Amino acid sequence: MTAYVLLKNLHIFLALISMIGFGLRGYLKLVLGRPLIGPLVRIGPHVIDTLLLLSGIALWVQMRFSVWSWFGLKLLLVLAYIVIGIAAFRKGRSGTGIMLYLLALFVFLGVAWIAIYKPMI
Repeated sequence: MTAYVLLKNLHIFLALISMIGFGLRGYLKLVLGRPLIGPLVRIGPHVIDTLLLLSGIALWVQMRFSVWSWFGLKLLLVLAYIVIGIAAFRKGRSGTGIMLYLLALFVFLGVAWIAIYKPMI
């Protein structure tokens, strides 16, 4: 296997783990109202997301993607996902918090769709 294939598979795996983790943490905190305690729940997502970001940067450097392509749109949506996700957790169990949580999940799916289909823009 080439380094690119390994890196791409790592990136995809980390993205899946990140999405599942965000979904579960949001469900626990925003829907069930349970506190997020324990190092795995509090620190784990930061480690996974940092590795996800680093693998994405490595792919970007290796493939020399232009920021003015599907890749740039993906980056903008990742930033939107982060901001919306933070806002959702800060709003808590309110209707606004739950709607922001669902919006963040939808934006993440948009990022995945762009990564898979790489539309020309």
